[in-house]
Formats: sequence, C-alpha cells, structure tokens
Amino acid sequence: MNIFDLMVKRKIPKEVASFEFKILHITDTPDITFNYIKRIARLIKPDIIIHTGDLVDNIKLELSRSEIDMYEKRVKELLKDLRVANPQEIIICLGNHDDETIIKKHLLDNESVVDTEVLHYFDHTVCVSHKYQDCVEADILMFGHSYDNPNQLDKSPICLNGLDAIYILDGITGKVASMPYPKDTDYFRQKKFKLGF
Repeated sequence: MNIFDLMVKRKIPKEVASFEFKILHITDTPDITFNYIKRIARLIKPDIIIHTGDLVDNIKLELSRSEIDMYEKRVKELLKDLRVANPQEIIICLGNHDDETIIKKHLLDNESVVDTEVLHYFDHTVCVSHKYQDCVEADILMFGHSYDNPNQLDKSPICLNGLDAIYILDGITGKVASMPYPKDTDYFRQKKFKLGF
C-alpha cells in the first residue's frame, strides 16, 4: 500500500469494516476528486456505488456546451475509477450538468442511469435523485445539487446530502458512516478557479 492509500485509509471510518453490504454515495464530483474516490472504492470495495449527479462538476454543460469533449473524456475516467472496486452495480442519477447520451454510451451492463428512483436493499428503501425536491418517500434519501437541504441522520427518513460528505451505508443494518471530500472540492465545484473569486 502506498502513502496516498494510507492517507485515504485513515479517513475511512473504522465501523465501515463491519458493514456487510456497502453502498457508496457520492455526488457533484469535480475531476480533482476522481483519484481520491478511486482509492476509497478500492479500499472499501462497495457492493453498490450511487452517484447522485453532476459527474464532472467542474464542467458546467448546462452553461457551456463547448466543453463537451472534455466532459466525455472525464466521464470515461470516472467510470473506470469506480469500476476498480468491481461493484455489483453502479447507479447514476442525471444532474443538471450531465449529458445522458454521453454517460449511457460508456456504461457496462451492470451500470444504469436514472432520474429519480426508489431502490430496495434488504429491509430498506432508498430514494436516489440529484435534487432533494425530486425525492419521493423512502427510508433513506440520497441526493446532492444544493446545500439548501441538510443531512438528517437521527430521524426518519435519513437524508444524505452527498455534497457534505462521502457516505457509506450498510444496506443491511441502515447504519451510515461518512468521510470528507478532498479539501478543495467545493472550490472546484463552484468553478471559483475559473471565475477568479
């Protein structure tokens, strides 16, 4: 294990080792996070990976289609990085800065694109969507897009805003663990590096 894997491993909550069916939830990922996410996936080996949209969040396709070629290149890179864990399934919610045609073009048989979907894992229902407002009733809600909707871990339904943290859910027990994104993730999500703020 190299030094970078060790640094990431230290951030993985210890309780994750006891999770029997791991669901990794990420969202709004600028490309500077890809290597970090790849290391997490390789180290925790999630059974399911759920991305709740804006796969390459530093490229705002909704605002500028001129970066479409770079977006496609980065989508392929992210999917390759997620596959290192050999998950049973990868589920991707479409974000407002995503291109459905490009994403679908690069998916494998065990990977899918959804808008809002209710998934069933053991005794739990999980609603996945890019926006909190589009979520429907379920035991657990997974979303991203905006900081306006906070996490709710201590009452039902459990709300996991993937902007705040990377979440690992035990699909059997419903226990949730979280770990931080790299330090400058929000800086790149908001394109401050390009806008000069």
